[in-house]
Amino acid sequence: MLGFSLSKNWETASTKSSGYESKPTLEALKLRIEKISHLENPKDDPRVHVVLSHIKDLIAEIPSDKEIQVLDIGGSFGEYFFYAVKTIGSHTFNWTVLETEGHCSIVPEFLKSTSGLTFISELPKATTQFDIALLSSVIQYVEDPYGLLEFACSRSNAVIVNRLPLSHHKADQVAVQRPGMLNSKGSYPVHIFSESVFLNKIRSFAEVASRWMVPQDSAVIRFKYIENQGMLLNPLSHKTV
Repeated sequence: MLGFSLSKNWETASTKSSGYESKPTLEALKLRIEKISHLENPKDDPRVHVVLSHIKDLIAEIPSDKEIQVLDIGGSFGEYFFYAVKTIGSHTFNWTVLETEGHCSIVPEFLKSTSGLTFISELPKATTQFDIALLSSVIQYVEDPYGLLEFACSRSNAVIVNRLPLSHHKADQVAVQRPGMLNSKGSYPVHIFSESVFLNKIRSFAEVASRWMVPQDSAVIRFKYIENQGMLLNPLSHKTV
């Protein structure tokens, strides 16, 4: 809930931040690698459980012999892949994690060689289509969040957006986020979306099929509490009449 300060715009916030690929940020990320081998029960973390529940529902009618194609944008070390493999035994997954070059450079070999899990730092080929795109706590951290979300909708049959900061302000805002004391874990620019603006901007390429609150993630901007949310989106490009 701490470590957010408003900025004039994305450019200003970027100049005041160390960035996503700074040494402190990457070093903080490395601490998560050792947790991969002993992930907690997803039912113990509602943020994970809600994503897995939607994945189960989305693939329920897909034949069990069909490999599920997932694009996990900003998926870090593929934690959701391991959760899905542990808890969804009806299908196998071809899980592609799209991350920054810096993040991909610290992915250990045992993860790169994991069957069914792939790490990339460039957008997949235009001909590649996915059953599901997952963006969990990610679009707020890119310069063009709506462009990224539209891209995900154009490449996937369904899109899960989780841990999304939506405020009641009339306009989107930009802040600098500092997750650690004295920039110990780096700092980076972040969008705080206006709920009304967000819903209006995505209506041209997606329908909101369901929404949920994510009270475990929040921000306090100028003494105003902002609770994160999640959404299941149906891309309009795949809508049948």
